[in-house]
Amino acid sequence: MAHTVLPPELAKIVAALANAFAQSQTVVSARARIGLFYQDAAATELFRKVSEYGTQLQEKSAAGMPPGEEEIAKFDKLRNDVVNNTQCKGFLEAREKLDLMLATVNQYLCLAIDKGAAPSDEEVAESMTRSVSACSCGGHCKDGECNGNCDGHCHDGHDCHCHKHEA
Repeated sequence: MAHTVLPPELAKIVAALANAFAQSQTVVSARARIGLFYQDAAATELFRKVSEYGTQLQEKSAAGMPPGEEEIAKFDKLRNDVVNNTQCKGFLEAREKLDLMLATVNQYLCLAIDKGAAPSDEEVAESMTRSVSACSCGGHCKDGECNGNCDGHCHDGHDCHCHKHEA
């Protein structure tokens, strides 16, 4: 049996949670939509093009050369093509749903670690609606300083902005 950093009692609980996720109709449906996207060569090529072009524009901008009007128009057209493509749209919606589910689970775990007990649904919902700069690495602010596992700075007086988690 493979060993993980989780103690056996937590590994069993995590395995049960993973199994519940895998069997959830929401996850099954999202995986099906993602699968349909990957089976559509035209959709995946379109998505690849917009991703690569967006990266090129970001790199150009980071090098101090803002994109021109033609480049922006080309990117906007590619992005609109992606949004209007049924398979691409389904893929994006499915990924967003799965990402939100995983972020919610992560928030439950982070709050439980911070509190030393399971958070309420209301606490998680409140935490999830705060600024995206809220720390997901276990840090929090005290007297205007970050403490915990955060390497950032306080934001809005109560959340750490973790540099290693910036988008």
